[in-house]
Amino acid sequence: RRSSDLAMVAGITAIGIFIGVCLCCVVLLISHAEADEMVCTRWVLCQPDSEVLIRARPDRRSEVVGAACCGEQLRSDGRERNGYIHLVDVNNETGDGWISEKFVVFDELYRIDAEGVIIGKGRVACRDSVSGKRIGWASAGSSVTVYWISSEWAVTDRGYIMSEYLEVP
Repeated sequence: RRSSDLAMVAGITAIGIFIGVCLCCVVLLISHAEADEMVCTRWVLCQPDSEVLIRARPDRRSEVVGAACCGEQLRSDGRERNGYIHLVDVNNETGDGWISEKFVVFDELYRIDAEGVIIGKGRVACRDSVSGKRIGWASAGSSVTVYWISSEWAVTDRGYIMSEYLEVP
């Protein structure tokens, strides 16, 4: 009778271990799937023929580990720190890096190199980067050369201007 009790305990233990391993696998699969969903595409928005530096850490004094061209599509895992966005799958030695959020947008960019007109009721702010410092004003009705545009921002010869204030053919 004692050996049958031991066999039953061993069987229950084995079943418990099996169920525990299965649950761990399910948790790992779910967390891996959620991590994949976190990866999103971003686009670099800067002046034509220029680059934005990719750094080893989220600090402007950190080592430069790469650069991204205007219009380049990048992948981010969604981590943000100190005004920088963490990139994954970067074509450099480490495979990752940090880029200033001042030069990154969420929506696709289009290179247009065309004249646009400022629309609105008054003047429009021209900025040094996406949501950056105001560096000047453009009056309604004035012309600007638009190099790159997304649904939110445009790079012009006067600086960064919100797309809603531009009419571009």
